[in-house]
Amino acid sequence: MQKSPNELLNIIQFLPYFPPHKWWLETVAEEWSYFYAKKSFWDVINITFDIGQNISQIEQKDLIKDKKQEIIWYYKNWYKVYLLPSFDIIPNFPVPKIWKKNFWQILKIASLFSKENTTIIQTHTRFFLSSFLWWLFAKYYKLKWVHIEHGSDYVQLSSILKTKISYMYDKIIWIWIFKKSDQIVAISEWVEKFVQKEFVSREVEIIYNGAHFSPIEKQNNIWYIKIWFVGRLVKLKWVDMLIQAFQKLKSIYPNIILEIVWDGEEREKLEKISSSDVRFLWMKNREEVAYFLSSCDIIVNPSFQEGLPTTILEWLLSKCVVVATDVWWTREISDKEDLILVEKGNMKDIQDGLEKAILNYDTLSGKSFQSVQQKFDWDKNIEKYFNLYKKI
Repeated sequence: MQKSPNELLNIIQFLPYFPPHKWWLETVAEEWSYFYAKKSFWDVINITFDIGQNISQIEQKDLIKDKKQEIIWYYKNWYKVYLLPSFDIIPNFPVPKIWKKNFWQILKIASLFSKENTTIIQTHTRFFLSSFLWWLFAKYYKLKWVHIEHGSDYVQLSSILKTKISYMYDKIIWIWIFKKSDQIVAISEWVEKFVQKEFVSREVEIIYNGAHFSPIEKQNNIWYIKIWFVGRLVKLKWVDMLIQAFQKLKSIYPNIILEIVWDGEEREKLEKISSSDVRFLWMKNREEVAYFLSSCDIIVNPSFQEGLPTTILEWLLSKCVVVATDVWWTREISDKEDLILVEKGNMKDIQDGLEKAILNYDTLSGKSFQSVQQKFDWDKNIEKYFNLYKKI
């Protein structure tokens, strides 16, 4: 049934990054935009900083350069994306160039758009400056503001001083701001408990993200068992422990191989400690990874931290057996046997979990498929957002 205009809601998402910049938050924001617009709940505008926005990666048919107003934006999948001029003080924490004319022009567009119909201002993850700035925007224009929180711990940065500053920012600014929000949404039970324990005792709604992923039909490996790690090669991923565990098991199970997919600052170090049975691969995008997932049997995620393990959803939907550290909300994804949880930082536990997967991967494969598909369905979860927002 078609909705009347007074039943519809515009959404303005303010974000630190948006695709083609690649990270977990961008993927969630893009998929959120796509499914909301697809449902015809009304318009979605994304306003993001221009850092990491490689214009050459945006399809030229979608890209619009308004030379008169000196602004850049593009239209894709029924939603718009505006690029704000910005710079980095701390890597991965962009700051707007408020002295630029096009910064204020885009804010003016957002303010005019917000007057057309009922509008919700939506931000993601508290520790980005964009969330604080657009809370101010919402209050100035007297708009409803919803914050979607993804974090379930305090930020850990490259130095003790930066980490302390971030902690104080949380404790001084966000304890106060959370009380002023019209609605807080947590992406998991774990996030909800963190927000209520550390920031505010008010009710926090839990709505899971979705998995916008179409797995390719599973291929059976006859002569070997293929084990994968997919992710950035950084210290917090603890890939060195996986390599050590694999090499110990290799002498017992000679038909296993390990492929490490992606790149990062630890790659050279990891290559030095690896045997010839460990292969390092580079893939250009998620689509290429998805294609090769069909030939993978086991995937290991030994990460010390995991904010939003969307990849684990994709792996389980690909009917791989997953061995993952029991961090944050990973255990909320599935309670089936194909998700084997291990203690973080415990190499023996990683080894035991991997061995269990090696011995049972053919019988465990696909156990979580239906439950993950239902729990993390974007169509259903976007409707939950819309119904919640209509009550605000």
